[in-house]
Amino acid sequence: MKKLLSMFVVASMAFAVGAHAETKRIALVLPGPITDGTFNSAANKGIEAAKKKYDIEVAVRENTDFAQMEEVLRSYADDDYDMVIAHGFQFGEAVLAVHNDYPETFFVVNTAQVSAAPNVASFDNRWGDAGYIAGAVAALYSKSGKIGTIGAIAVPVIEQYNLGFERGAKHMKPETKVLSAYVGSFTDVARGAEITTSLIEQGADVVTSTGNENVMGTIQAAQKAKVKAIGSAFDSYQMAPDTIITTALINMDVNIDLAIGRFIEGKLKPESYVLGLNDGGIGLAPLREFENQISAEDKARIDALIADIAVGRIKDLP
Repeated sequence: MKKLLSMFVVASMAFAVGAHAETKRIALVLPGPITDGTFNSAANKGIEAAKKKYDIEVAVRENTDFAQMEEVLRSYADDDYDMVIAHGFQFGEAVLAVHNDYPETFFVVNTAQVSAAPNVASFDNRWGDAGYIAGAVAALYSKSGKIGTIGAIAVPVIEQYNLGFERGAKHMKPETKVLSAYVGSFTDVARGAEITTSLIEQGADVVTSTGNENVMGTIQAAQKAKVKAIGSAFDSYQMAPDTIITTALINMDVNIDLAIGRFIEGKLKPESYVLGLNDGGIGLAPLREFENQISAEDKARIDALIADIAVGRIKDLP
């Protein structure tokens, strides 16, 4: 397991703008709605927490599609925002295209590993580790021995999660069969439900999904079929308390807190930061309604697995 923040290449000079003491203006640019119950909800939770902690003025932009990215980033920089947080790997190219035109604005890309001096940093999380833990829980809960993972589109963070999910399941129960499929969309709820139903019809009795609104389709399909689900990214327990066993947390609030806090302190560098268990970047939500449906022995195995990941004892993490 990696220790503290894993930092990669590029320059080491701190960004001087962050050292100022006045109220900072922060923009959060999202690819989807804050109500998606997963990726964008997690970011919104983070910026809401930051508003309470720091002396900042915040603007949130939802539903930014690919064609709008550069225009939206430029609009906030033109309006003298001190920091623009672009939430999603897909913003990487757009940020790199505009950052040199706005040296007084610091750009941060979430769930990506890009950087550029003097004003581009990124924060990513160990999605594969989170998937590994989710797969372990799913395998231990499954009665059919078949579990399913449904990704929005095959992008790196989703592929890492899915690979981790399969390896974690087989770590606990090598005979587990893991079914996998992609929705082909981050936003198509109906298609997400349709793909999930197809895996359930093949025998999957625990499913998990990654993406944006498509995740709601998976949860709805699981509810309808009376099978169980494991959430991803945002703690989605309240969406379906009787269906969601737990959530593999991707703690975007930690990413955002670190980005803003370091920026205000003048310590944010144009680097890529990758956060794991030891950094608080990922985690596992409480079992809640399922606390008594998983044996003490299995819960002990889950706890031991998490501890082993934290100290680097698991060797087949993605």
